[in-house]
Amino acid sequence: MERATESIDIPDEVLTEELRAALERRETELRQMVAQEHERATVELMSDLEGVVGDEVDRAFAKTRAGVETELVDRHLRELSGIEAARERINAGTFGMCPDCGGAIAAARLRANPAALRCTECQARHERILG
Repeated sequence: MERATESIDIPDEVLTEELRAALERRETELRQMVAQEHERATVELMSDLEGVVGDEVDRAFAKTRAGVETELVDRHLRELSGIEAARERINAGTFGMCPDCGGAIAAARLRANPAALRCTECQARHERILG
């Protein structure tokens, strides 16, 4: 179990600043990826409007690809939302505390996912409930 092998102290100021910087780097990466996907989708839309997409197979492929890319952008936007929420927890002084059980989130978990909202045990329980 995570709590038996990992320090459960709330992240100290040094770790919090390290994780804040990691959040900022990831946010920059995600914003760049979203912008690139948006630009690519715009170019593809313009190509479609110009009649570049040929037969039904080409149109079906383009539609499928657009759906996948839309889901990817949606995933990036959800992650950006999680980063913003983590930043708010840092500012509120609740960063590193699990809202479900009130315990500390292990430093190793926060290093792996600085936007983690819950401790490992509560996250697993949350995922089981959601299906």
